[in-house]
Amino acid sequence: MEAFVASLCLVMLGLYILRKPSLSFRTLLEIIQGRSKTSGGYFSLERATSSYDNYLSMSLKELADMRYSYGKLGRGHKRIGYELGYPAKLDKLGELDEANVKITRAIANFARGEFPQLRNAATSSAGGDVGRVRETLKHFVRDWSREGQEERDNIFGPILNVLNQVPPDERADMKVLIPGSGLGRLAWEVSKLGASVYHIEQAGLHQS
Repeated sequence: MEAFVASLCLVMLGLYILRKPSLSFRTLLEIIQGRSKTSGGYFSLERATSSYDNYLSMSLKELADMRYSYGKLGRGHKRIGYELGYPAKLDKLGELDEANVKITRAIANFARGEFPQLRNAATSSAGGDVGRVRETLKHFVRDWSREGQEERDNIFGPILNVLNQVPPDERADMKVLIPGSGLGRLAWEVSKLGASVYHIEQAGLHQS
């Protein structure tokens, strides 16, 4: 399993190199390992924890940028935005960010409890990837909330229906690969059928 994860990391690193071919080897090592023993790399527990810790500040900065951009519009375009309810949506976004931070900080605190090396790690006030955090929250809603039930029924239902056609006494030999597994709900449902499950989530190497 460790070899598989290492191989997947190399594939992801290769894709990163293709996107930014001018990066030096030293820079690539810093991306993975961090610039020092105390600063985590891009795909590190330190950066992931920092992302959850700084979710609110990063989100509010984005919100401020959106308000600023809206304020720079001409009177006619502002009126269109107002009629579409854009300012109200920005206000609602701020409220939701305040609600989400209760979860993200709880995740960061839980991580520090599980991984002692994080307790003394410096948390950058500007560090993190708010997009990854939002992706994880979306996965949580889709995979485990009541609100995500309809989407799960539509996406997971056909897969589970096919697997249910396999006789129960043959499922022990059934191996199912689930790429893009999010936070594992489909893998959990398949495992309940008695199959061996291998699930992969690219974001899981960093955030999930």
